[in-house]
Amino acid sequence: MRNARCLVLVLAAVLALAATRPAAAQVDADADGDGVTDSLDQCPDTPTGDLVDTDGCSVCPCDVTAGGDAWTSHQAYVACVVGEVKTRRAAGAMLGRAARAAIKTAKRSSCGNENLTRCCVYANFDDDVGSCHLMAPDACTALDDRLDDGEADDIGGGSCLGNPCAF
Repeated sequence: MRNARCLVLVLAAVLALAATRPAAAQVDADADGDGVTDSLDQCPDTPTGDLVDTDGCSVCPCDVTAGGDAWTSHQAYVACVVGEVKTRRAAGAMLGRAARAAIKTAKRSSCGNENLTRCCVYANFDDDVGSCHLMAPDACTALDDRLDDGEADDIGGGSCLGNPCAF
């Protein structure tokens, strides 16, 4: 009975100590949401939805291959993502839903296609959220010229999933 009482007192003290610690000390932040805490993240601005390594860097970056070469095609970029998904699934490190989402994001991106960009279209100049469209850079510029009350901004390569057109 005495041991049980001591255990309860120790547990109460531990819980009280944990409750008084600041939240930031309990959980390290992950500003870019890639699953790697900021204190360990060597690539702190990873785009939403990118598959990252343990350092927080994209395994299949949109602009260039991990080796720094330009993608030969959009299909080559998608093949990189599919290969990484298969590796993670085989290792039990990725569930089916996340695997499908990663492949969908890759397919609906401009990555590996220098003729496409993401164009954020805002109906009004004061809108905080726009809609993202994959189109030719010239088409985005032309659309911006045609909009009277809104605007269209070329934000470069990547995916429109996760709507990058929000402030």
